[in-house]
Amino acid sequence: MKNNSVIFLLMIFISIASYSQEAEEVDIFIINSFVTPEVPHTFNLSFFTSEAVKASIKIDDKNEIIISDKYLEDHSAQIDFTNYKFTKSEVPYIITVENEKGIKTVSEINEIILPYDEFIETKEGSNPVTTLLFGIGLWLLPSPNLVIYQNENYFGITKEIPIVTFYSSGYAKPSANISLEYSHIYNAPISDFLRVGYKQIFYVDYIEFISPAVSTFTNFNGFNGVGAEVSLGLFNFFEAFTVYSKYRYNFQPSNLDNNFHEVSLGLYSHFFTIDL
Repeated sequence: MKNNSVIFLLMIFISIASYSQEAEEVDIFIINSFVTPEVPHTFNLSFFTSEAVKASIKIDDKNEIIISDKYLEDHSAQIDFTNYKFTKSEVPYIITVENEKGIKTVSEINEIILPYDEFIETKEGSNPVTTLLFGIGLWLLPSPNLVIYQNENYFGITKEIPIVTFYSSGYAKPSANISLEYSHIYNAPISDFLRVGYKQIFYVDYIEFISPAVSTFTNFNGFNGVGAEVSLGLFNFFEAFTVYSKYRYNFQPSNLDNNFHEVSLGLYSHFFTIDL
């Protein structure tokens, strides 16, 4: 009985100690994190912490830089990337802070997206011009599109181009975008559409993202309507692209007989956009 009491008290002590250590961990809130497209390419980082700390950053798991050598709550850095070499466009980084009690806290892994191909080291023997042209070709590639209109199936192609991309949580990955999309449907009563849409992006486990969206479309000849869609980002392709599948339901509030469905498969990229 006495041994059980000692074990019970020991468990309580360990639980309290663990809770105290968790409570003393410092919260890190990233305000801004991006690489400037203009020369010299500079990594701009700013964040604040829940208490005064010293801070450092490790970029791409190899480049460690001191950000604050004094105990501060507000931290910022401008790191010149001119001489940095990376093997992919999405570069991970972690922030490590230490408070006045000597307790260290390590942030989750964040990412910055390099805005230009000149950051990327090409493989030995490859031609960077060929690589660039190949990337542009993929970016311009239209998506095959199955259209179901008035109980008939039609084949079409569609090309969606993000125009404005929005970021949150430290400029790591896009959280939303506004896009333009042109669609051509072969041998259909209504064959050409231009649409403007807003897409929200949610990152999930097992696939890249789930993205609901709304859009408005027109054929500039009286056929106007609204579309509601959902996209699944399936996997990344050559770092800069994500293969996605999309379902969209289109309807005309004034004439429900013209409602139609679309299913497509394509490539998503957000490099050639205005970033906000």
